[in-house]
Amino acid sequence: MDLGMHTTLTDDNSRLDPVVVALADRITPLRAAEFGKVWDLFTMRDNPFETDEYLILTRNYTAPTVTLGTIGSGTDWNSTSDTTALPITSGTISRITVGDVLLVESEIVVVKSVDRSGNTIDVYERGAGETSGAAHTGTLTAKIVGNAHEEGKVDVEAMAEQTAKLTNYTQIVLESIDLSNSDSDQARKTGRTADALRQEAMERVMRDLARTAIYGVSRAPAAGFPSMTRGLLEHLKLATDLKTAVSGAFTETVLQNALDDIREKGGTVNAIVMSIAKKRIFNSFTGADQIQVDRSDRTGGHVLDGYIADGFGTIPAVVDVDFPDDMVAIVNTRLLQKGWKQNDALRFVPETNKSSREVVETLQGKFGLAVEGVDLTHALLTSLS
Repeated sequence: MDLGMHTTLTDDNSRLDPVVVALADRITPLRAAEFGKVWDLFTMRDNPFETDEYLILTRNYTAPTVTLGTIGSGTDWNSTSDTTALPITSGTISRITVGDVLLVESEIVVVKSVDRSGNTIDVYERGAGETSGAAHTGTLTAKIVGNAHEEGKVDVEAMAEQTAKLTNYTQIVLESIDLSNSDSDQARKTGRTADALRQEAMERVMRDLARTAIYGVSRAPAAGFPSMTRGLLEHLKLATDLKTAVSGAFTETVLQNALDDIREKGGTVNAIVMSIAKKRIFNSFTGADQIQVDRSDRTGGHVLDGYIADGFGTIPAVVDVDFPDDMVAIVNTRLLQKGWKQNDALRFVPETNKSSREVVETLQGKFGLAVEGVDLTHALLTSLS
């Protein structure tokens, strides 16, 4: 809820009026229990950010699959015996080296050599071991299921995993507070004392931080433009494998499929983040961890605290009042970080470029958000109805 900001004594409730005989309470926002939960999921960094631009580096394991290249008619992969110049797509040939054991449908082959300029491989034989050579057609994915080498021969290439890089920036949050009349009789009558105004400014900043943690976008600092920090959703939207446009209802099967995708990636999660509306749907999932209610207590309702999933145990449900209704995020909170810029933490600062009759402070600070493991251990469901 936008609380607004009163900067003068001219609004209806603060107008000087001799009938005001009681102190007016300061504005108290109606904060739901679910307010700011995504912000809370981000762990405060041990060390502050030192620069306005920072990198989020994640080591990525090479996917243990390759895609077969264009298949000829009765040749290369479309043959039961061809062992040379078998095409692999240019985008996946970097994943394999000499000795890799490939499972192509039901056939096993072992890589003998790799031609990286021609994007082809030679194999020792077709149908290795107990398998048989088979003709393969269409676009196929082969799994790397092992590694085997000849005795006394070392000709394998050195390989290294890749580092994924994301760039993000810090963002200034600022609220101005006019304290010029905060010590007047009228200000005391209407609750607009310095302490109350500072507290209200703090609550507005809390609202801004809470929503930035969800919706923030990255913007590099530039003359004439504010820099901005990328929040949870924009981080997760960068994924390819672990982002699903459902284009339908949020169902238990949809959730289970997303959890399976994370398991296949080798990831782990500890929170399912959703809106109030999606939590109502989540409460109906039969496979979830349930709170049992004794009907003799004359208490109605059915509430689920979490979901029990293979490989993860019970995953808590986290509801944020500001989270969008058309998305659900499944995250590992150990890889979410927030922090303030060095020497620029949230604080009240007197503004000195005012006249002697003006007293103005700003509540200000520069903060940043970081999400590690994008497309490795978090998942995002979008386009939910």
